[in-house]
Amino acid sequence: MLLAGRVVIVSGVGPGLGRSVALAAAASGAEIVLAARKAETLARVEAEITESGGTAYAVPTDVTDADACRRLVDASVERFGRVDGLVNNAFRGPRGDSFVDADLDRWRRIFDVNVWGTLALTREVARHLREAATGTGSIVLVSSMAARTGLAGQGGYAASKGALLAATRSLATELSPAGIRVNAVVPGWMWGPNVAAYCEMEAQRRGSTPEAVRDEIAARIPLRRIPTGDECAGAVVFMLSDLASAVTGQALDVNGGEFYG
Repeated sequence: MLLAGRVVIVSGVGPGLGRSVALAAAASGAEIVLAARKAETLARVEAEITESGGTAYAVPTDVTDADACRRLVDASVERFGRVDGLVNNAFRGPRGDSFVDADLDRWRRIFDVNVWGTLALTREVARHLREAATGTGSIVLVSSMAARTGLAGQGGYAASKGALLAATRSLATELSPAGIRVNAVVPGWMWGPNVAAYCEMEAQRRGSTPEAVRDEIAARIPLRRIPTGDECAGAVVFMLSDLASAVTGQALDVNGGEFYG
């Protein structure tokens, strides 16, 4: 099993990618620490993992609170003895406002979660890995194709995810001497609750159907389908595993081949 014996923290565990990553990592043999603000959501995913024979430990955490990030890592070490990997998936999504009309405080709130929250938790895990001196460790930041596309109405979200791409390269360089790898996974369209809701909303706006909106999106993707959360989770597991032992400072696009010039 790719992650047998590893302890991995997954932040931003919800009904979308966070859940898929947690389940995939657990199925690959990792012991999973689940982190998110909503305890009830964590409890559901924890139950899914344990019922399938895996090991999971839920720690309600707000990543915008640096002390909470420290407590999360401390609790993980107390429970399992160490931490080997981190998946930063906690995020606040786009608001759909044009830049000139946007309340920039909304941008700040997006950055509080997507950038500062990610960096706070990354720092706590990196400190643990450096002090443990195992010479190994893998940190994965979840970015977004929004950082590359420049779509209208997604400025704050796109800028925050672009900051993560820049941080990935810098952190990889700085932490490599301790054997800590830092990479990013960059999903594009990903089928799940958020995209399903978008298709519903667009269908109502256009007087169309959700299926028509979904098919329109899929037609722009070379694979002619919208990648699933499980497929994106597979890329995260790869980055966590020894299959990527010589990979650091990289951003892996998981988008069915959809590229933007």
